[in-house]
Amino acid sequence: MKKIYFFFLFIFSFYSHTHEFNPAHLILNEESNFSYSVKLFYPQQYKYNSPEILYPSNCITSKVSKSSNIKNIIESYKLECSEDIKGKDIRFENLDFLTDALLSINFIDGSSYESIAGSRNLEITIPLEQSVYPVAYFNLGFDHLLKGIDHIVFLICLIFLVYGFINLVKVITAFTVAHSITLSLSFLGIVTISQSVIEALIALTIIFVALDAVDSKNKKFPWYYAFGFGLLHGFGFSGALSEIGINNNELALSLLFFNVGIEIAQLAIIPIPFLIIYFFNNNKVFQNIKYLIAMSIGGIGVYWFIDRVIGIFL
Repeated sequence: MKKIYFFFLFIFSFYSHTHEFNPAHLILNEESNFSYSVKLFYPQQYKYNSPEILYPSNCITSKVSKSSNIKNIIESYKLECSEDIKGKDIRFENLDFLTDALLSINFIDGSSYESIAGSRNLEITIPLEQSVYPVAYFNLGFDHLLKGIDHIVFLICLIFLVYGFINLVKVITAFTVAHSITLSLSFLGIVTISQSVIEALIALTIIFVALDAVDSKNKKFPWYYAFGFGLLHGFGFSGALSEIGINNNELALSLLFFNVGIEIAQLAIIPIPFLIIYFFNNNKVFQNIKYLIAMSIGGIGVYWFIDRVIGIFL
């Protein structure tokens, strides 16, 4: 009977797709007083519904030229303004509800500003003073985890395998430390691994923890397993950040804020499923539900693994 359940859950999983974190990115570099070179990057899947940028009324744009790479459409043009854009608003239209837009402005006086827009906050007001901290990267890290379905289902299965608060602390700490290490090493170019390979291996970690969660006899999940898996997921986080890039002089702080954003999102996810498991773990109906969830996640992981392995060779 279990094999039949798994077969159907595996079939249904073919309709499940992970959303790849790849926000739009608008970069303005001031070349002379109130004159900017502009590049807008946005995902290929939105090429027929591209983000629309509404600049202050005192600005005009030149003709847009387009190019592309594997993941993004790139629009390049000039922005000419009759006065400073500090204190003015830039508005983003046509943002898909799963897409954010990072705004990076580098002014000729050496100051810079970064912020993030999304479906809930389409308008950004450029402050008169320079940004002190790269808070936009905190928001990007937070959104990356919450919109990275593969990372979320991995965490859910991880919680299924952890028994006791102390063990949970050990496992989450090990996972956090590990992915913080590889995120930094990979982004800085010290360690380089193909992102396609990493994404396939992340899917493999999901299959591993899902199968472990299905095995009701397995009551322990060593922290060093979480550490090893965290190393792989850190490379995945780094790939997302590398696609966006860091366009300010605060490299270390930007990395820190991005990582802290991931951690806060992670901590926001963990308590609810952990408390549910803690209070209902001895309930037979809950055990069946947990079993079906774990098998569903395992089936999705198998599909993602096959899909990503095929992607390596295409």
